[in-house]
Amino acid sequence: MALVGDGEMRSQIEQLVTTYDLHNCVSITGWASSDAVKAELLRAWALVLPSFAEGLPVVIMEALALGRPVITTTIAGIPELVEPGINGWLVVPGSVESLVKAMGTALTTATPSLEAMGQAGLKKVAQQHNIAREASSLAQLFVASSASQRLSQPRQKSWATLLWPRRQVSVKST
Repeated sequence: MALVGDGEMRSQIEQLVTTYDLHNCVSITGWASSDAVKAELLRAWALVLPSFAEGLPVVIMEALALGRPVITTTIAGIPELVEPGINGWLVVPGSVESLVKAMGTALTTATPSLEAMGQAGLKKVAQQHNIAREASSLAQLFVASSASQRLSQPRQKSWATLLWPRRQVSVKST
């Protein structure tokens, strides 16, 4: 098992690894580059992200896009992407029992089932988080909003007209 990332609990986790002599089973990478995270995800059976505070973590989308099921908590937008039994497992935040049960289930799930869950996750991410489609939709919204505002507002003078209005100058000759 690889623990990727860093945080305030690292020293406690390292102490537990030492106490239970888990050096042969658990590695702690600390902070990792995007390429290193990808490599770890490709080696993994599943991503485990038990968290208390997330929006919709990019690493969940990355894991699903790489065909890996996810074990994570039922917070914020995560349940919109992770479907229990379909592309991963959702656990109660802070519940060690719930997390242990989900991890045990993942470890005993047959490889073809894990692969099917990974493919379901890949499909879900492709449907909901395709950058080209989302950028195009956002651009269309900007264009529609801009056109709507132009049509609904009375025509205003341009800045040049406001700053330099025309003046009629009279010239008298003597």
